[in-house]
Amino acid sequence: MQGLTASDVMALTKDNDGFGGVGLIILLFIFLIGLSGNGFGFGNNGTGLALADIQASLYNQSQDANSRQMQSALATTNDFILNNKYDNAILIKDLSNQLSNSVAGISSQIANQTATITGLFNQQTIDDLRDKLDTTRAELSNVRQTAVITENILGNLATTAPKPPCYYGYGCGCNSLY
Repeated sequence: MQGLTASDVMALTKDNDGFGGVGLIILLFIFLIGLSGNGFGFGNNGTGLALADIQASLYNQSQDANSRQMQSALATTNDFILNNKYDNAILIKDLSNQLSNSVAGISSQIANQTATITGLFNQQTIDDLRDKLDTTRAELSNVRQTAVITENILGNLATTAPKPPCYYGYGCGCNSLY
């Protein structure tokens, strides 16, 4: 503690110099000013401030500067994170749209290829059925022609076939034309 001590005040007030109670109040006021921290400029190179006060002030200023720097760095980091979040959200949205368009394009291609394959399968099935129908018609035509030819041959055979000999008296109708 710098400035006047209680014993210094007592020593100063012990003399009766004629000030009386007012002098005591003035001395007490001077004593309180001495206790206020600057110590009347004695012991601290005449600056009026104690070295501890200067150091505390410098420490507080550096702490404030460090705090401001940290707050600025934190704000910059937050801005960077928010901007990256926004940019990433936009990229994700664009990629999602591209993926949806690609899936729609692939679905369209699959539908077209399925329709083509189904058409080819149906065309092949129709061609196979036409071939079978043509074959069946040809076979049926051959069967009909064979039936007509067979019927004609059998009809011709019946009219041109030799007749067995007929004897009178057996009732075979020899005297008839047939």
